Amino acid sequence: MHRWNVIFSLTVVSVVVQFWGLTTSSPQTAHHVKSKLPSQKSFGFGYYENWNYVKTEKEQHKPHWTHKDHLNWPKKFPTCGGKRQSPIDIHPKETVLSAFPNFVFHNYGLINNMELVNNGHSVTANLPADYPKHKTPHITGGGLNGTYNFAQFHMHWGIDSTLGSEHRIKSKSYPLEFHLVHWNSKYGSMAEASKKGPDGLAVLAVLAEVGLGDSKEFMPISDQLGEVIRNGDETVLRKPISLMDMLPKQKSSYFRYFGSVTTPTCNEIVTWTVFDNFFEISEKQLAKLRTLKDEVGERMVNNFRTPQPLNERTVFYRSFTGCEMSRRLISLSDANSVADVFKWTKCLMSYAFNSIFSSTF
Repeated sequence: MHRWNVIFSLTVVSVVVQFWGLTTSSPQTAHHVKSKLPSQKSFGFGYYENWNYVKTEKEQHKPHWTHKDHLNWPKKFPTCGGKRQSPIDIHPKETVLSAFPNFVFHNYGLINNMELVNNGHSVTANLPADYPKHKTPHITGGGLNGTYNFAQFHMHWGIDSTLGSEHRIKSKSYPLEFHLVHWNSKYGSMAEASKKGPDGLAVLAVLAEVGLGDSKEFMPISDQLGEVIRNGDETVLRKPISLMDMLPKQKSSYFRYFGSVTTPTCNEIVTWTVFDNFFEISEKQLAKLRTLKDEVGERMVNNFRTPQPLNERTVFYRSFTGCEMSRRLISLSDANSVADVFKWTKCLMSYAFNSIFSSTF
């Protein structure tokens, strides 16, 4: 009975929140979930270490970059001055409501022997080189066109807990941001996906807040950060990692936009998903990240790019129910408005029924 009460309460809250939004003048709902991808374009092969790309011999001699000189990246890497750059500052009231389906996470359970690497710009957690292909974690759904295979995840953090994340929500920065990087399986490899666009990569961005105690989910990593202090250091995690544990507990609501990789060469090939629920980490664990050294031996802090211009791009938002309705003022004399209300109510009832059914059985 308690589960029924919880589900009913959540549904009522959702109804109230959605109706409250009807009186605002924010953008309309995207009634057709399919969002139009930017036009196709060919991209050069990126060599940004954070994203698990392997440098070719030719690329070893490309211009050097650091996060300290991110404002000058467009001078060395023209794509970094493009019109669809990331990260961005997200303002929820300016988003377009979209009924994207839920994500489906495949093989996202415990993974043994993940490799932890200090690449001089961040710390990455990679699949073991001999990891079975048929067990490769991948995602579908969530409005993505196709299957995206997991490559690695890495992090961005600040010198203190007032900053660190790349994406911001309502201009607020968070102390840490995880990026779970996936590549489009239709291209056959991460390297090929990096050359294609604009659907080469799908990145799940998770913002972190400071919690009261250590994050148990992050402990397998934080406990071994002392083994990857210097650039080039790497180790094998002794405890298994669950990718699901790197995501927020509530994964149904998120922002969506089309952008770029956040390090040179800033290729505009990324479908971004930014969750609006947070991961929790302790100050003690953040302090361990701040002991790492970058490629010149200095403290690896503030390894983030600042928000880039939106340039008339649309940012979509999916609520936790997936039942989206226009924020415009409705009129009972308008047949379309009445139809929208009926469709929305039916969706909410279906959501409540499915939640009760899955909780009961």
